[in-house]
Amino acid sequence: MKLAIVHEWLNIYGGSERLLVEALKLHPQAQLHALIHNKQNLIGTPLEGRSVKTSFLQKIPRVEHLYRGLLPIMPFAIESMDVREYDVVLSISHAVAHGIKTHQDQIHISYVCTPMRYAWHLQDDYLHLHHLDKPLIGAAARLTLSLLRHWDRVSAARADHLLAISQWTAQKIQQAWGREAQVIYPPVDVERFSPASERDDFYIHVSRLVPYKMTAEIVCAFNELNLPLLIVGDGPEMPRLQKLAKENVKLLGHQPDEVIADLLNRAKAFVYMAVEDFGIAMVEAQAAGCPVIAYGKGGAVEIVKDGETGLLFQEQSSRGLSGAVLQSEKKKINSRAASANAARFSSKRFREEFLSFMESVVK
Repeated sequence: MKLAIVHEWLNIYGGSERLLVEALKLHPQAQLHALIHNKQNLIGTPLEGRSVKTSFLQKIPRVEHLYRGLLPIMPFAIESMDVREYDVVLSISHAVAHGIKTHQDQIHISYVCTPMRYAWHLQDDYLHLHHLDKPLIGAAARLTLSLLRHWDRVSAARADHLLAISQWTAQKIQQAWGREAQVIYPPVDVERFSPASERDDFYIHVSRLVPYKMTAEIVCAFNELNLPLLIVGDGPEMPRLQKLAKENVKLLGHQPDEVIADLLNRAKAFVYMAVEDFGIAMVEAQAAGCPVIAYGKGGAVEIVKDGETGLLFQEQSSRGLSGAVLQSEKKKINSRAASANAARFSSKRFREEFLSFMESVVK
C-alpha cells in the first residue's frame, strides 16, 4: 500500500502535529505532504528531518509569517497538490486538507479536527485578528468566507471516509457538511505525567494566546479572586494580557514540555474557558492528576467527569469561572480519579482503534 498523508501547514509542533506523528509511527513509509513546511520551527521535534512535499505556497517569501492571511487561496493550493500515485490518501484536516483531489481508484480517509472554524463558528474572531472587521473590507472578507464555506462543504464530499476527533466535531461535521463521521479520539501521551502526592497552591492555564481561547477573561477572574495563576503559552494576546494581569497572575510564555508536565503534576487545578473541538491540554492535566475547571461545552464535556475529575461551569465569562473556582476550593477532587480518567485517551488506545479502522476500509 502506497500511502500519502496530507497536512495543512507544518509551521509549529502542536496538537494536530502530534496526531500526525502517531499516524507516521503506524505508517513510517508514508509520504508526507503539506501546504507549507517550516523546517526551522520543527527542529527538536519528531518531525525534524522528515521529507515533505509542499504546495506552491512554499515559494512565497516569508510564507511562515503570512500563511493565515492566505486562507482565501488555500483551496487552490490544496487542489493543486498531486497525490495520484498513492493507493490511499489520509488527510489530517482543520482547514482545507480534506479538499485534496483523488481519483476513483484511490481511498481517501479524512481525519477531521474541525470543519474550517474561520469560515464557520469563529468567523468574527478571524476577521478581528486579521483587522478585516472594518465596514468596506469587512464586507469583502465576509463574502470571501461565504465562498469558502461553499467550497468547504462541496470538497468534503470528496473523502470516502470521515473520522472526527470528538463527538463535538462529529456534530459540527454533520451541521456543516451533512455527513456522518466516526469518532476516534486523538492520542495523548498520558504516561509522561507523574502526579504529585500533594498539590501546590497555584492554578494553571496552558494555551496559545489567541482571542478565542478567552485567556483575558481568565485573567480578569483571577484578578478578582486574588488567587495565584500561572499562564503558559504565547501568541498575539500576550501584550494585552501583560497590561491586564495583576501581581498574582504570572505569564510564563512558551515553556518546554518537561516544564509544563512538572507544573501540571503539581498544580491545584487547570482552568479553561474556550470551546474546544477536543482539548489535549485538558487531557494532559487530567493525566497529571490535576482537576480541570472548564466551560461546559465542546470537548470538555467528553473529557471531564463533572464533580468527579473536575468542574464544568455553564456561563462563559469571568464571573462563571470565578464561581467554579470558589466552588472547587470547597470540593476535594480525587487526583487518582483524574489520572485514571485520562487513560481513555492514551496513545496505545489510539493506535489500536486507528489500525482497526484502517484494516476495515483498506482491503
